[in-house]
Amino acid sequence: MRRGLIVVSLLFVCSVARAEIPATTTQLSSNIGGISIGYIKVGSAEIGNIAWHPDFKLGAWGLGADVNIPLGEKKPSGYENAVLRYIEYDDTKKGLRYGIVENLTWGHGMLMKGYSTRIAGPILLNNEQIAVKGYVDLDKYVVRALGTKSAIYGLRVEERINPMLTLGQTVITDADGVKLAGTSEVQKVSGIGVDATVPLPLNFEGYAEWAQLVGHGSGFSAGLSWAYDLMVANASFLAEYRLIDSRFVPGYFDSDYETNPIDLSSAEATGNVKNGYLAQLGLNALGLATLNVAYENYNDSTSASLAADLMAKLIQGIEVAGYYKQPKFENFRSLTLEEGAMMGGSIAYPINPYAKIVANYKKVYNPDTAKVEESQFYELRLSF
Repeated sequence: MRRGLIVVSLLFVCSVARAEIPATTTQLSSNIGGISIGYIKVGSAEIGNIAWHPDFKLGAWGLGADVNIPLGEKKPSGYENAVLRYIEYDDTKKGLRYGIVENLTWGHGMLMKGYSTRIAGPILLNNEQIAVKGYVDLDKYVVRALGTKSAIYGLRVEERINPMLTLGQTVITDADGVKLAGTSEVQKVSGIGVDATVPLPLNFEGYAEWAQLVGHGSGFSAGLSWAYDLMVANASFLAEYRLIDSRFVPGYFDSDYETNPIDLSSAEATGNVKNGYLAQLGLNALGLATLNVAYENYNDSTSASLAADLMAKLIQGIEVAGYYKQPKFENFRSLTLEEGAMMGGSIAYPINPYAKIVANYKKVYNPDTAKVEESQFYELRLSF
């Protein structure tokens, strides 16, 4: 598995190494990163921590890392001293990133919607949350690829037929499968999908997507999206209806996948169609406040699903951020709503231009410990 990721990375690096970087125009920009001194509590494990978060960029190349120095012996599960947050190359026509994957959606989300390697596990990042993600833009075609340490592999091709039509084809497979919480069962699933997108007047887009979980069922969606950028603020909206048969689950590879996957045999056993709808809203005002909300509801589910995240910069430079995500099709998962919901947030209070006090909180099911864990990280963050 890891050998495959290394081979993909080396092939890409060899292809971009030929690109010339003019010495007269390319500059090294660096952020030596903040240093934080803090206290972490995960369940019953408590430890002090000194952390350093450097970032470096040279032309199209970038690198970010975390260095953690423990102050104590009782490290929480998943604590690592050195974490490669990302290393990437991106010249806007081709890119490769080895690092954390967050909120990844391919197509319009019938197979993969909001997938993240970051949500699972401890409040601090670690190297088990790493993936390889790349793309090549060939004008008429865009090719995207994904490989994760949990052995999820994907390939997507987007074809710009003409200015009025873009077609996408997606294939995703989980080579190792995912273990259903509370059982010894491993569920291996692959999926394929096809989608079409057309631009409409007044910044609207219309789209349709068909997808199938191989050996299971299929589903079809059609929707309308809108986005507008006012420079100082922007907004987006999406409304979509989904026609789902009894053996298919929309957005199967989602933010819950690594911690609380859907038991397909349980979902199929009802024999019921799962038709439903999705609505999303996004707002951003001057970078001072953002809000994203998604709501899903389906016929064969005991409850709707809500996901939301927000950020706001308040008076005196105080920053508040938070997120909440509850699983859709809760009745077909091993974890209950209380166990399967994810939530977290942070509050940062500036002491002066170079220092702030930050409180971080996270509550999520950790598959490594088979427990729902509350993580707290209090830190004095110093920036230079």
